[in-house]
Amino acid sequence: MAGRVAPLVRIAVAALACVVAAGWAETTSAAGDQAAASPASRGLPAPASFADNPRVITHYEARTALFADYPPLDGGVAFVGDSLTEGGDWAALFPGVPLRNYGISGDRAEGVLARHAQIVAARPGRILLMIGTNNLSRGVSPAAVDADVSATLDRFRAALPGTQLVVQSVLPRQPQFDAAIRELNDRLRQTAARHGAAFVDLHPAFVVDGGRLDPAVTADELHLTSVGYARWAGLIGRCVREGACG
Repeated sequence: MAGRVAPLVRIAVAALACVVAAGWAETTSAAGDQAAASPASRGLPAPASFADNPRVITHYEARTALFADYPPLDGGVAFVGDSLTEGGDWAALFPGVPLRNYGISGDRAEGVLARHAQIVAARPGRILLMIGTNNLSRGVSPAAVDADVSATLDRFRAALPGTQLVVQSVLPRQPQFDAAIRELNDRLRQTAARHGAAFVDLHPAFVVDGGRLDPAVTADELHLTSVGYARWAGLIGRCVREGACG
């Protein structure tokens, strides 16, 4: 009899283990559903054109979720752009100036257009925009980038008629992008003028022979070191602090 009980016990234990495992799987699935509804998932959906880079999609949604929780600036300065903007410690570079960093690494012109309402909701007194280098690196034409920037400026101007709009030129990077960057900057200058926005041409202060980003301010021919940010801040100091832009 005892010999028959042992197998029955083993079967019962195994069955119980299956039930527990099933319950655990259901619990973890529910936890996963809750994670999907976490604050990070409440960010804005990335544009369809971002499908080529899932990491950028995740970061875009996380950053826009963060922005959604910010209180209004009601004045001050909004820095808007991609990784070059996100990487700047603007509060340290401009102590005492009320500001906010709306940079998103990997962002493109259509991404800023898609999230413009978050910046409008902050009601900044001044918007400094730099965008477009990630578009150009994917073969998007300068004309197409400029069209998205123009649409963004349209929306800013309509919603924030008293806000000072500032378009900053795209910085140089690897030499193969030099011609496209120069064309885009020429277009952005004209677009800024049409929208009553200031244009700050940073490009000459960062380009060296060969149409590349000055090696003194970068380690990868694209992103800036602290030296690069100090140079940038020096060029826009009066604009940020006093509104003397362009």
